Amino acid sequence: MITRAFILFVLCGMTMLLCQFSPQAKGGNEAGVLAELPMVAGSFVGETEAPSAKERELLPADTIIVKRAYRTPGRSVENRDLAHASLVIAGNDSRSIHRPEVCLDGQGWTITDSRVREVKLLSGETLRVRDLAIEREVLLGNGTKLPLRAHYVYWFVGADVSTPNNLDRQLLSLRDSVLRNVNHRWAYPSVMARVTDNLPPQQSGERRRTDAETVEMILALIRSLAPRFQKDLMPPT
Repeated sequence: MITRAFILFVLCGMTMLLCQFSPQAKGGNEAGVLAELPMVAGSFVGETEAPSAKERELLPADTIIVKRAYRTPGRSVENRDLAHASLVIAGNDSRSIHRPEVCLDGQGWTITDSRVREVKLLSGETLRVRDLAIEREVLLGNGTKLPLRAHYVYWFVGADVSTPNNLDRQLLSLRDSVLRNVNHRWAYPSVMARVTDNLPPQQSGERRRTDAETVEMILALIRSLAPRFQKDLMPPT
């Protein structure tokens, strides 16, 4: 018992010394992403969207939120796709970055599947992202209810690291703060699109897509988007 108490005392003392003499953490003022989304990404054209009142209400005031609705141009519904992309960059308050599963649940979505997917970039690098299959009921104009399915794909970006897992993000923050003297200013990109194979074309305004086709479309958009705003994926200048 005395030995354990002595070891605990020594560990506490070492922790206090490290806190006292460690240099101030760096890197927290600069995010690992640009605070913008490109207007054109592959075959998609993006239109700026404003953050919702709810987003502004729930997130700290110094949070940066960038949003675009990406559409494939064309008059024919059979060839039209739509996806919503957003980029949230933390300010001084770490509450800006959190597990999106919490917000989706609060918006009435049920998560039916969660898995990590790999995006093969043109540079040869691989970006790992998390794909959430989500579902909720919608009321059509004729009064009938229909299950609305969608895929919500996201990942976390630090100063020079990225991860699709929130626990890994927290561990990276702790590790790099202690071992690398880096304080990550985390960002959280996401892309969301509906599955439309059960929706009337006049209701969705998009081509009919299965789950697999919707995921393929989202990953293709991310393949074009990510190297345009994520700094560690940008080609050297």
